[in-house]
Amino acid sequence: MQDDAARDLEEAAAAVAQFIDACPDAAWHGRVETEAKTVAAIAYHCALGNDVALGWICQLLARRPVYETAETHDAFNIVEAVRNAGATKVEVSEALRRTTERSANFLRQLTDEELDRSGMFGIAGREMTVGRFIANFGRHMRAHLESLEQALHD
Repeated sequence: MQDDAARDLEEAAAAVAQFIDACPDAAWHGRVETEAKTVAAIAYHCALGNDVALGWICQLLARRPVYETAETHDAFNIVEAVRNAGATKVEVSEALRRTTERSANFLRQLTDEELDRSGMFGIAGREMTVGRFIANFGRHMRAHLESLEQALHD
């Protein structure tokens, strides 16, 4: 399970990295209408999401509830989108590489006992095990990649 989640994350990150490389410079700082953010900000969000999710896993591993709600997380994302609206391709690519490597290594080192640990996960509004949560890393990136790719075709 751990290797599958890490591999899925790496594959999703590789797809985002490929998008970044292929994205026309003229579109890089353009707005993605479905998310009302720039392409750069959404791509950076994929990288930052690795660290945020890793923090949540650490809270669950420490048997601490994740109190963040959908509303507080959305507010955080808006602040970060404004802050990273003008990020360069190099900055985003490097952040994506760094956070993906760190997260994939962490996921691979989780023990079976750690995967079974659970706690209240505020965004979902329910208990969640670490093992169930780790599938979200790659899924999160793929969801945003879909909106990024759609923005270039609109």
